[in-house]
Amino acid sequence: MPGSLAALLCLDDLPKPSLWAVPGSVIPWGKSVIVRCQGAEGAHRFLLEKDGSTELRDMLEVPGPWKEAEFFIPDIAAETAGRYRCRYQRQSHWSELSDPLELVVTGLYPKPSISVKPASTVVVGQGVTLHCESQLGSDRYVLYKTTGANAPHALLSSDYHANFPFPAVTDSNGGTYLCYSFDSDFPFLWSTPSDTLVLKIAGSSQDSHLEHVTPNYDYATQHHNFLSLRLVLVGVTLAILGALVNEVWRNRGSAQLPNKKPLA
Repeated sequence: MPGSLAALLCLDDLPKPSLWAVPGSVIPWGKSVIVRCQGAEGAHRFLLEKDGSTELRDMLEVPGPWKEAEFFIPDIAAETAGRYRCRYQRQSHWSELSDPLELVVTGLYPKPSISVKPASTVVVGQGVTLHCESQLGSDRYVLYKTTGANAPHALLSSDYHANFPFPAVTDSNGGTYLCYSFDSDFPFLWSTPSDTLVLKIAGSSQDSHLEHVTPNYDYATQHHNFLSLRLVLVGVTLAILGALVNEVWRNRGSAQLPNKKPLA
């Protein structure tokens, strides 16, 4: 850490903050995301930094006092993708950095295909392989489970023609899957998601809960607009109250002025 920043950030044994993204850390191009940093009671300043940058100009700052801070990032683009960490200040002391949050932007490349062999409905103990493939010849694939047990869950393959084998399936393997592809040189920039594939385990009670649900990627913008409107309303209310108080004091001052007797 550069000397200037080390002098500025007086570190203390404060609890490590936690960091997460809403509605998630995998966000389509052009959508918005809220990154939340939670510290300890009494925190009054939060910093969010990207890719280990120690330049203050590359950090976002939210004043407190709060236990948790929200960083609204609109219109996600390629430069938004990366690894984020946060820290917070209480009195004159700074916490250590949080664990990293990897923010992934999707929609950079055409969607890959997804298929399954021998069939999309199998019995417990049977082997099955899910296959992802991209016409661009991507060298990395992510098999993303969106519904079912342990969802959301991701598996990574470094094969140009990615195979994801399940030698002996169980009920927990049932669910909805999709694929992303990306280039290993740009690990946080993913393709558009593939079509969804539902893997059903014959006789499983989970089959009725496998419908794919698309995350509400507009939540961050809606939430931010709501908070902004609430702040405007609070400001207007305070301004009206201030004007009323001023009017009351002005009238009270006028009433206390002595009445002058008319000249004879």
